[in-house]
Amino acid sequence: MQHLRILGLGIFALVAPTLAGTVDPLDLQDGDVIPGKYIVSLKPEIDVKVHLDWVTGVHRRSLARCKTVGLEKTYGFGAFNGYAGEFDDDTIAQILSNENVLSVEQDRVARLTSVTQQTNAPWGLESLSSRSPLANGDLRGHTYSYDSTAGEGTFAYVLDSGVLTNNSEFSGRAIKGYNTWDTEPFEDNFGHGTHVAGTIASNTYGVAKKATIIDVKVVRGLGYSTVAHVIDGINWVVNNATGTPGRAAKSVINMSLAFSPSTALNNAVDAASAMGILSVVGAGNDNALASTRSPASASTSLTVGAVHWNRTRASFSNYGSCVDIFAPGVDVASLWNVEGVESVNSGTSMSSPHVAGLALYLKGLEDGLDSPADTVARIKELATPDVVVDAGIGSPNLLAYNGIA
Repeated sequence: MQHLRILGLGIFALVAPTLAGTVDPLDLQDGDVIPGKYIVSLKPEIDVKVHLDWVTGVHRRSLARCKTVGLEKTYGFGAFNGYAGEFDDDTIAQILSNENVLSVEQDRVARLTSVTQQTNAPWGLESLSSRSPLANGDLRGHTYSYDSTAGEGTFAYVLDSGVLTNNSEFSGRAIKGYNTWDTEPFEDNFGHGTHVAGTIASNTYGVAKKATIIDVKVVRGLGYSTVAHVIDGINWVVNNATGTPGRAAKSVINMSLAFSPSTALNNAVDAASAMGILSVVGAGNDNALASTRSPASASTSLTVGAVHWNRTRASFSNYGSCVDIFAPGVDVASLWNVEGVESVNSGTSMSSPHVAGLALYLKGLEDGLDSPADTVARIKELATPDVVVDAGIGSPNLLAYNGIA
């Protein structure tokens, strides 16, 4: 059975600019600000516990505290420390004036980014393993060539709506990791996360067919999330991957998500990279500069734009110097959140997992790709140059390729 779904915009979100000096908690013009909810980033090398005790005390003493929850989530990995919570105006004013605070953002919602040959493969897989242009964009009927190592021993942390981990297409290689939503079932009710995971590592649709999928649910319902939940997911991933010897170097994070610029989210991505974990992200679906989106604008993210089967940049795909590479992102067939259902989606949400899978494929095949920087450099080195039509002003004209001879 085939399920046709075109995600022209994918999952997206808007995040308020970093606040400085004063707070305007009632600026609801975009319709997605969560009143009273904030994300606070702390300066490095401070005593985090002392600060958290201080902010808890400030909130407790506030006359308006009964209307707000206070501290809800804390983050800590590498150079990134921070927290999220619901604070009244008096408390947030004191937080802004604290010398240990790097930035404060209003939280917002996110609404939904040996050689073996596989025959009858989706067009995106043939594109990834061919220097030559494709003859057509048929959903199936293509040939995917790849080394039989196929990403074995590598790990994809999929930050999304959840994954149907018991889908037979994963052959037991998909596991539950972390659900950032305490009150939500650890299931994929949207389908987006399962589609993304299928492109990374499923038997039929996957780039790295032997990689392990780790489900990190940051999106609930039919596409709702917040910046705070995404950072919470990254926080868990870093601590999980670095807590298992050798795993960080064999792991990637995939985020098929696009937000307006967020200092906190970009810093979290960069801190994860410093800990050895690469984040592969969609460029966004606005036909605009990718620098207007996070985490696409993070300095260490591997940012992926979308192309049609004929190598033309998708009309929705963001572009510019923040884009690192292009990959298939239009009419991409993959799994859905129902066993046996094939879904066809479009968006940079679909191009990102092609490259996440490619990163894992190469990590499983080659030595010397332990660091995010080395992995990104290798992917760019292998890419087919100067074939993307209308790549967009400032974009590198590179199309993802797996290097198969």
